[in-house]
Amino acid sequence: AGVTRQLQWVRISDEIELLDAPGVIPWRLENQKDAVKLAICEDIGEAAYDNQRVAAALVDLLVELDFDKVLQSRYELDLIAMSGEEYVHNLGKNRYQGDTERAALQLLNDFRKGLMGAIPLEFPPT
Repeated sequence: AGVTRQLQWVRISDEIELLDAPGVIPWRLENQKDAVKLAICEDIGEAAYDNQRVAAALVDLLVELDFDKVLQSRYELDLIAMSGEEYVHNLGKNRYQGDTERAALQLLNDFRKGLMGAIPLEFPPT
């Protein structure tokens, strides 16, 4: 699986060809990390994932990619020694009267709308 950058025909069998276009995703994702990134970007239906887990994965990914200061600045909640799951829980506790789901949705929506800035979910291979 890769990233489609332009239209391309893919022969599936002698009788079937598929026109692959940017935005077409495979029916089954082998790599769970890719599935999570698609969920973070809302490129798969919301019924297919848990907002709190995806928001926690977003936090963990931002820390891994060294964008943790964005979270600290935006939400005024220090990340030191916290997992993504703990961060979402504490954000809900501190800002949303204990509503972890609301905190998760806020994190995801802020990322999706670009309110955290232009942040990539992965860097090109070197």
